[in-house]
Amino acid sequence: MRLVVACLAVCALMQGVTVDSLAIAVGSTVITELQIDEDLRVAALLNGQPVVRDVEARRAAADRLVGQLLIQHEIEISRYPLPSAEEVDTLYASVEKTMGGAERLKELLEKYSVTQQTLRAHLMAQLSTLRFIEFRFRPDVNVSDSDIEAVYQRELTQMHDADPTVQLPILDASKKAQLSERLEEERTDAALNSWLAESRKQVNIRYIDTSLQ
Repeated sequence: MRLVVACLAVCALMQGVTVDSLAIAVGSTVITELQIDEDLRVAALLNGQPVVRDVEARRAAADRLVGQLLIQHEIEISRYPLPSAEEVDTLYASVEKTMGGAERLKELLEKYSVTQQTLRAHLMAQLSTLRFIEFRFRPDVNVSDSDIEAVYQRELTQMHDADPTVQLPILDASKKAQLSERLEEERTDAALNSWLAESRKQVNIRYIDTSLQ
């Protein structure tokens, strides 16, 4: 049996076919090595960085993909609304503009071996995740005036300790809004991470590629 598998792999390589292999099983769904590599390439493209494929980067990509699968499952069973094609188009156009225009993005897609369809699929996944977070966790996040005041006082103390002569900012409406938004983001992220940790316990996650653990 091993000889047959080996022969099939060699034949595929000789024919220019990329051989994929399983990396992680999340319940009945699998994540492949090529999916992990694709995630690394898309992330590098969007961040304007070279593709890094060391163990740490691959583990981070694997973790992202596991999280996406858990969120996708929750979206499906809870029937959270999905982004429209128009919303994906808008985000794609924004990425295109940020990258320097259609021609420049085309060059980058070729450089990172990413198809337009693949990029759109990743943008769709990003939008779906953001919408899930907004619907599931954001409504339960509350930030009081006392919370804002406490953070403000800690900032003042840190600034004064670093430089006693520095001019300290005033807690005006703009500063309050800034601190409130930051606290909301932090608490929403904490709620998401807690949910993901609990969700991981509810499903059998098996690492075929043990280096990703």
